[in-house]
Amino acid sequence: MSLQWPPPAPPVSPDSQLLLDQARAARDESDQHLAAPVVALRPEERNAPAPPEWAAPHAHPQPQAWVAPEPQPHPQSQSQAWEAPQRQPQDWAVPPRRQDWAESAMPVPPSPTGGLTDPRLIDGIGEITAMMAAQLDDRASADVMPVIREAARRWLEGQVRAGLLTASAGGELDRLARAVYDQRYGLGPLSDYLRDPQVENVDVNGCDQVWVTYASGERVAGPPVAATDDALITMIRTWATRGGQTARDFSAAAPLVNVALTGSARLTATMSVTARPCVSLRRHGQPDITLGRLVQLGSIDATVAAFLSAAVHSRCNIIVTGGVNAGKTTMLRALASEIAPDERVATLESEYELYLHELGQHPDVIAFEAREPNSEGVGAITLHDLIAHALRHNPRRILVGEVRRDEIMPMLEAMNSGQDGSMCTLHANSPAEAFDRILILGLRGGLALAERAIHILVGMAVDLIVHVRRGYDGARTVRFVTEILEVMPPGDTERPAVNRLFLPDPRTGRAVAAHTPSPAMLTRLAAAGFDAGLLEQHRAGHVPSHAGPPPSAQQGWFR
Repeated sequence: MSLQWPPPAPPVSPDSQLLLDQARAARDESDQHLAAPVVALRPEERNAPAPPEWAAPHAHPQPQAWVAPEPQPHPQSQSQAWEAPQRQPQDWAVPPRRQDWAESAMPVPPSPTGGLTDPRLIDGIGEITAMMAAQLDDRASADVMPVIREAARRWLEGQVRAGLLTASAGGELDRLARAVYDQRYGLGPLSDYLRDPQVENVDVNGCDQVWVTYASGERVAGPPVAATDDALITMIRTWATRGGQTARDFSAAAPLVNVALTGSARLTATMSVTARPCVSLRRHGQPDITLGRLVQLGSIDATVAAFLSAAVHSRCNIIVTGGVNAGKTTMLRALASEIAPDERVATLESEYELYLHELGQHPDVIAFEAREPNSEGVGAITLHDLIAHALRHNPRRILVGEVRRDEIMPMLEAMNSGQDGSMCTLHANSPAEAFDRILILGLRGGLALAERAIHILVGMAVDLIVHVRRGYDGARTVRFVTEILEVMPPGDTERPAVNRLFLPDPRTGRAVAAHTPSPAMLTRLAAAGFDAGLLEQHRAGHVPSHAGPPPSAQQGWFR
């Protein structure tokens, strides 16, 4: 069943119309010589959804309970739709209507059919795709688009001659060809979201429930992406066979799938164990991010960037921590950008997200991707297996996209056995919580070591923990570094000793220099060219703790 988008406004009942007339009369009786003031919305009011024009009378059926409104310079006639007059927020009996609601830059989700609206043209997407199935390769190439465009042109001519389409349909040739290309090589109705740099995440709950999260923090309902849930499952199966190193099964026997997609995105899909098939699409908006770019975006300042750059050059082992969608992978990419181009790097991931092997900054990269078991439950290759194997390929550094299971222990052993300068990410709500997470992952993986032995291994292997956080500044979603800890072997307690080098600023939450690194760490950083005097200036407030984003970086940075 197709849904109307946007939904129609509810009709106004006779009783409501009477209330509207009374409200107009109350407005017209107010002082005619005063101009309506400009309303300055508080942050919480800017974030709140605006009440529809037809809802206010129902919420307050007694017009005499209203505070007398300010006059409008141009009173509206009885035939026009009523709009709530402007007042100071504290004088309102109902929340003020956002004056910029209609003309604001509210994101509009793209059409799921590439802008095509004619049902016959929409049906033509599948027909042309099926007609060309034998002519097109499995992988897209530079010369495939002209072939698709020619096939779409012939199909349009046939439809016009048959009287199924008018001659004006020829103007839709480019849109139709693009839609066919997306159906064959992309994500079909979700492809336009990948092309929108403002889109962060897309969540699909069944064929007709789509939610789009933008970099501004706004979450908008999108149009349906399929006619039925079965059609959505068919599309997911197609996407799962195209993405990643190997095709991945998606069925009742294998109802969970994670796939790295071309275009710096990751797709997660679920069926059978949820009421309806679900899809989550996460874009990586900054695949070629650098520490310098993070300074421009206001995520770190110049002092933090200089410190992290020296830490990478001095081959510190670094763990990046943070919550879900906090920016851990983006920070790891930025740190990796400081690795010398002549170093051999091995990346290990469940699904490709770092993309160092595609960016070209490091020509000597060997990228490993874990493999799920087949339908018979065999053939799985875990990150635990890959770390041990990767060491035989002579990498200078090992980067693990995200540590989730027992691969944490071979990762720590690699850090502690000659692979200095290795890095990984780890889910943790605070940097101190990382030690508990590592302990739990190790014990869950069947590691036969005492807790103190695990903590000793962490203290000997890890040099720094960089914690990132996600927030909202009233206009956009922001991610920033909030803490940096130096990690040392356990001292008086069983847990690793820590030196809190950077702590959150009480006002902004961003990292500010707090304590001096250990002599050994200072020596390493100084050898990489870091000026320790910057930390003193930072503590004294002489260096801004937040550079602020330039006008060209309003979208913040992504995961």
